[in-house]
Amino acid sequence: MKNTFGLSLFFLLLGNFLAAQTTVTGTLTDTADLPLPYANVIEVNTKNGTVSDDRGNFSITVKSDTASLQFSYVGCQTQVIALAGRKKLQVRLAAAELIICEVISRSSPINVTLPVPQNDLTQLYLQRDNDLSPAPVLNRVPGLYMHSGALNTNRITIRGVGNRSPFSTTKIRAYLDEIPLTSGDGETAVEDIDFSLIEKIKVYKGPTASIYGAGLGGMLHLQTPELLTSRKLTFNTKTTVGSFGLLRNATNISFRPHDKLQMRLNLNRTQRTGYRANNRYERDGSAFLLKFTPTYKHKTSLIANAAAVKAFIPSSLNREDYLNNPRAAAANWAAAEGNEDYRKTLLGITHRSILAENIGTKNFGNSTALFTTFRENEEVRPFNTLRENSRVFGLRTAFNLTENGRENEPFPLLSVGTEIFRENYEWQTLAVDNAADTLSDNRENRNYYNLFAQYYYGISPQWYLLAGVNYNKTRYDYDDLAQNNGQDLSGDYEFDGIVSPRLGLTWHRDYRWSVFATVSHGFSPPSLSETLTPDGAINPDIQPEQGWNFEVGSRGKSSGGKLQYEVSVYTMFIDDLLVARRVAEDQFVGLNAGKTRHSGAELFFSYEVLRKNRQVLDLWTTYTFADYKFVDFQDGDDDYSGNELTGTPPHHLNLGADYAHDGGFYGNLNYKYLAAFPIRDDNSIYSEAYSLLNCKFGYLLSAGKKWSFDFSGGINNVLNEKYASQILINAGSFGGNAPRYYYPGERVNWYFGVNITCNLR
Repeated sequence: MKNTFGLSLFFLLLGNFLAAQTTVTGTLTDTADLPLPYANVIEVNTKNGTVSDDRGNFSITVKSDTASLQFSYVGCQTQVIALAGRKKLQVRLAAAELIICEVISRSSPINVTLPVPQNDLTQLYLQRDNDLSPAPVLNRVPGLYMHSGALNTNRITIRGVGNRSPFSTTKIRAYLDEIPLTSGDGETAVEDIDFSLIEKIKVYKGPTASIYGAGLGGMLHLQTPELLTSRKLTFNTKTTVGSFGLLRNATNISFRPHDKLQMRLNLNRTQRTGYRANNRYERDGSAFLLKFTPTYKHKTSLIANAAAVKAFIPSSLNREDYLNNPRAAAANWAAAEGNEDYRKTLLGITHRSILAENIGTKNFGNSTALFTTFRENEEVRPFNTLRENSRVFGLRTAFNLTENGRENEPFPLLSVGTEIFRENYEWQTLAVDNAADTLSDNRENRNYYNLFAQYYYGISPQWYLLAGVNYNKTRYDYDDLAQNNGQDLSGDYEFDGIVSPRLGLTWHRDYRWSVFATVSHGFSPPSLSETLTPDGAINPDIQPEQGWNFEVGSRGKSSGGKLQYEVSVYTMFIDDLLVARRVAEDQFVGLNAGKTRHSGAELFFSYEVLRKNRQVLDLWTTYTFADYKFVDFQDGDDDYSGNELTGTPPHHLNLGADYAHDGGFYGNLNYKYLAAFPIRDDNSIYSEAYSLLNCKFGYLLSAGKKWSFDFSGGINNVLNEKYASQILINAGSFGGNAPRYYYPGERVNWYFGVNITCNLR
């Protein structure tokens, strides 16, 4: 009897002990979302611990769900997290101060499971330059080319798409977290977001039929910091001075009054007299980020960003002025003191929630974002003054199914949702000599909605599948408020709904190398101006550009991670090519002119040459080969079929070296070569090939546990090369003047900056 009672008591106590235990699972990554393999996970005040696997996943059994876990990894800040009932964690460890060797060695964008053409630009990539413009960063991405005539005059092209836009980025979508940065007619201005606010950029190349629309050229996803920190207050300010009157400051204040609440205030100012005449630039920006996590099931993010810009416009030059007087502005723009003066405000709130968990091995949740943007602009031009007012309102929601233990995957297991966008755009043109004389008065409502679904799953330990579809419906409503000469040009333009599918497949081995194949469809609707006839009436025959992309590639890295590579070859066919025909100095009209074929190859390669004695030296290269042709292209009586596609270099090479010493010294060298390319559709005129060499060096200094200082400086265009940083393709000639193709690039120039950080616990 005694034995029976004792045995029963033993099993009762054992059952209570086991019931009190809790198994916690999760993933460990750095702030660039790269997994941390073999990181330490320890239950605080015990000897109980484990390590993460080669993908950063971990599982540990603790005494109770009120325990605390400590996470540590070489080169990263140690973090302690109280479970507070949570059984799943996604932990991001920030880099430790002054340990910059680990930052360089962990900078690879390679993710072997991705079945899509994508590059991730982490902090190392974003900080290779002086953060004045995104152009140097983006121009190191294979397949991407960013023309930059001035800080406020840019054109981003991906695989040749978007190169026919005269002065801005079109046919490429962009998002800031979950908020669209692309206007209702497809124009994108990533330069409105200050670089000091960005932690990472994801670059999707080619048609992106997926959860972020179906852009024909691709998509840029700018991401703000997660703000995960163990400190109560962090203050950071960076001041940069340099050539051509550069004076810039960016200040970040991060505050964590409570474990569930984190905030960041960003203030930035940039001013510059500029390389050319009539080139002065002033920008004041501010941003506020808030992350509120009341429970592990709910997370709310708020972002507010404002920018006020006054930028003068030197415009393009003809060839004679470009060669002999590149610092001059175009004569008519200089005489008019042409400039744009605009204010832009972006507001967005996103709420993520877990609606049901542990459905088998899966969680079901929702992410919903509400956003609005306001923009006012007055642009003084030689031929008229343009006034613009834009108001955007929208909603984006997605229901997501995620797999337990795979939270660090690039996509949810299943995502279904919609994005609704409405923009009210008003613009007037006024006479140069009499602002009261209204030349035109217009109002346009731009509306679209996307329905999307995407499935991403590991079919087996070696195979990954990505399948997606996007449905888009776009409509323009145009009101001619001026009705000059009694003629009302008002009208509505609605495109047929477009279905864009995508399918990708990856096979990989041991997470070291993989091969992938993908096929996807994308489209780009014309802007309202492209749907108008020369007399201003709606042209119902204009259709969106549409294209299919076929691609195969491989990604990989050596067992120690010293060598990493990514290579792909593709062919994209585009129908209904939109041509912007210039019919006056300030007027373009569009027409569907034919078909193009974009065939090419892209390469990324890096190798860790040195890693010893607290030193790291990485060599890297990116290369783009572009064989883009007009397949069937007729513009009026001219037949350009078989010609090279205008505006895209056939060869684009970048070579670089990154060096760091844990004593604080670091530096990089970057070499860029761009081949000549045609700047007229008849291929009668080509740009000149050119090479650029840039360098940057710095020193990190720690002063106690709270203060650190980063001194850095660099030289751009070390070889003092003469080159055109932007080309206006098919430039017209008016009034007997020579066509103006060229935006001169800046000759040799320097900068120096001091970055001060204070951490208060």
